[in-house]
Amino acid sequence: MSFNIDMALKQRASKTLENEMKSKKSYTKIFLKGMVWLNAMTIALILGSMFLNVSVESMQHIMTMELLSAVSISFASVIISMAFVIIIGIPIAFVLATKKDKKYKYMEGIICLPMVLPPTVAGLALLMTFGRNGLVGGFLNSLGIAIPFTILAVIITQIFIVSPFFIQIVKNEFQTIDPKIIEAAKVCGATDAQLITKIYMPIAKRSIFTGLILCVLRALGEFGATIMFAGNMVGRTQTLTLRIYSLYQIDIMQGVSLAVIQLIMILLVFFALKHTTNKWIHKR
Repeated sequence: MSFNIDMALKQRASKTLENEMKSKKSYTKIFLKGMVWLNAMTIALILGSMFLNVSVESMQHIMTMELLSAVSISFASVIISMAFVIIIGIPIAFVLATKKDKKYKYMEGIICLPMVLPPTVAGLALLMTFGRNGLVGGFLNSLGIAIPFTILAVIITQIFIVSPFFIQIVKNEFQTIDPKIIEAAKVCGATDAQLITKIYMPIAKRSIFTGLILCVLRALGEFGATIMFAGNMVGRTQTLTLRIYSLYQIDIMQGVSLAVIQLIMILLVFFALKHTTNKWIHKR
């Protein structure tokens, strides 16, 4: 009799514990979903508030040749800078992912510094390096080459700011590749160049494209370092973001209208790149 009572008590305790666990899981799910919805709604509210302040009149005022020039400079500079980011970023990511020497860890820290630098500090550092009296700029100036306040300065700024993000994303993916695959390729006589192009890049292609998309969007929105190093000259170095700043100083509503246009353009670029990336990856 006592055995049956003990069994009944154990079963009841087990059911109680099971119900408590289910209840906790339910509350956890509600909390997690709530956090996602809260974050999404907050961002939608903040961005949506700009759309509510756009007027037809302000849109008409900003549709000028200066706007077309700013858009052209933004996209032309991003295309060129992203090409350089890919060319230099993948080999650097390969070295950082495969070399175990301690000195490369210190180098990685230096390479990642632009990620944490305030934009104005990054811009001033570039100016002090490539300016007329800078470490590199002084020599270039003697050859008649001037970088600051030119389209080249815009491109250099973008490369300096966004390349560490690309390198980190690709490096982290490279480190997840099965060492046995690499060893087998080395046994077959594969060189580092062959390892990168035949093994690392194909396996990490999704992360490479993800990093590229992130860098494109970050470069399109670059402001602080660009204005310090390249200036804000209409038709020469004024990007879309700098154009918003200029209009904001004249009429805040015009600045808001252009900000909405840039937001739409960035979203279109994001979805276009995402769609193209997924399509290309699935085909391969």
